[in-house]
Amino acid sequence: MEKLRKQRIEASILLEALLALAVFSLIAGLILEEIRLSRKEQVRLLEQEELLRAGQMALQSNQDRLEINGVVIQVKRSSQAIGVYHQGEELIHVEKK
Repeated sequence: MEKLRKQRIEASILLEALLALAVFSLIAGLILEEIRLSRKEQVRLLEQEELLRAGQMALQSNQDRLEINGVVIQVKRSSQAIGVYHQGEELIHVEKK
């Protein structure tokens, strides 16, 4: 009888340890996923910042097309507006009123 009780205690300790390990791995997985998403967002923001800086350089140097670091920026000017584009996507648009 004593041996059976001892086995139950050991089994419950093992079950608690497995549950603690499962909770820990779940929390660690969630943290790692958030870190991955954060880094992905940071890369996207750095790319956007590089595009905007290249657009600013193109505007300041009065160029209609600027290629720098593999990024091609096009500037379209009219009498009422200026637009800065990258791969057909408008980055900056300024209008006179």
